Amino acid sequence: MQDIFQPEVRLWQHIEALIRSEMETFAYREIRTPVLEKTELFVRGVGGGTDIVKKEMYTFSDKGDRSVTMRPEGTASVVRAVNEHGLLNAGEPVSKYYYIGPMFRYERPQKGRLRQFHQFGVECFGSDSPFVDAEVIQILYNILTKLKLSDISVKLNSIGCPECRPVFRQNAEKYFGAVKDKLCVECNERINTNPLRIYDCKTPSCKENITGAPVILDHLCEGCSQHFESVKRALAQIGVPFVIDARLVRGLDYYTRTAFEVTSKHLGAQDALGGGGRYDDLVSELGGQKTPAIGFGMGIERVVIAVKTQNIDLGLGSGLRAYVVPLSRNEAEYAFKLLDILRKADISAQMAVSEKKTGVHFKDAEKAGADFAVIIGEDEIKNGTLTVKDLRKRSQQSVSEAELAAYIKNN
Repeated sequence: MQDIFQPEVRLWQHIEALIRSEMETFAYREIRTPVLEKTELFVRGVGGGTDIVKKEMYTFSDKGDRSVTMRPEGTASVVRAVNEHGLLNAGEPVSKYYYIGPMFRYERPQKGRLRQFHQFGVECFGSDSPFVDAEVIQILYNILTKLKLSDISVKLNSIGCPECRPVFRQNAEKYFGAVKDKLCVECNERINTNPLRIYDCKTPSCKENITGAPVILDHLCEGCSQHFESVKRALAQIGVPFVIDARLVRGLDYYTRTAFEVTSKHLGAQDALGGGGRYDDLVSELGGQKTPAIGFGMGIERVVIAVKTQNIDLGLGSGLRAYVVPLSRNEAEYAFKLLDILRKADISAQMAVSEKKTGVHFKDAEKAGADFAVIIGEDEIKNGTLTVKDLRKRSQQSVSEAELAAYIKNN
């Protein structure tokens, strides 16, 4: 886990503001769910056979001897919330939600993978249209490209449905059964429980033996095949580039049909910025009505790493516009009044509160990231004008008190 502070916090705020702006554009509404949920929710929703449930969850008994878990992902909580509050029966044909918040997994800490991490996610309920799939993928792609990230790749696959998976599963079990002595202990267990999970294993020996394994795309039923082709055409139509990755399965059990992931070359081994897919059975499995749905999660820490690794200049600065400098205690009251005037004009401003040499004040203003230093001495008060030093252009100007706010806003 980590602390986050300036100047990195400003990058986080920029990313979060961009997310909220994009969500307004795509007509998504924010939903906020508790950090703590009943453990059963994630066992049923994420899947008892996943690494998340078996190894990574922060689970404990509370004082009422109830098993509770700090949420390891966002989708199950959102599905629980929309079921519990009847949000899918509000008269809208499609229900669209997004969330931003911390998640928790007990993992081996490494670059881009922390035990507390922050996730942005979207969940769209009520439509099985391939255009909704394309729209959800477009949201993630738009946000990453608006952050000026390069070398990102949209990987796309379909993992079928209950109608076409049984034949694929039989073939996968047969293939992996023949090479089980080359697989890790866990994947040996998965052969007969959930062979699809083997495709997501990161153990080198397993990755080597996945190369010749059957792929789900060769086993799709007609409905899944048509859906996948429509998703590809829709993405091409709106200019979202993608590559087909026939072995992409994602790490959760609830996915059906479309699965996708967006990766970056600038993250190393943990290269996924975000990903998700369709989960048409999860709402009913968690107690609701049969409802088609799709969503994704994006790791904010990983996006921050990618932006910093690429040295992308987003023009954020510190946000501080004015640093007000009284040259002695005699000018402090007037400076404090001036500080209030600037802030009431919605200008970010700070005041020097200790007596120092003028040059030191300028250095303090620069360290604080201010754009302007406003100097107040005896002459400034006597003449009714203020000396405003532009710390970016290394120039200065005499400005009246009445004009000060407008001057700073316009420069």
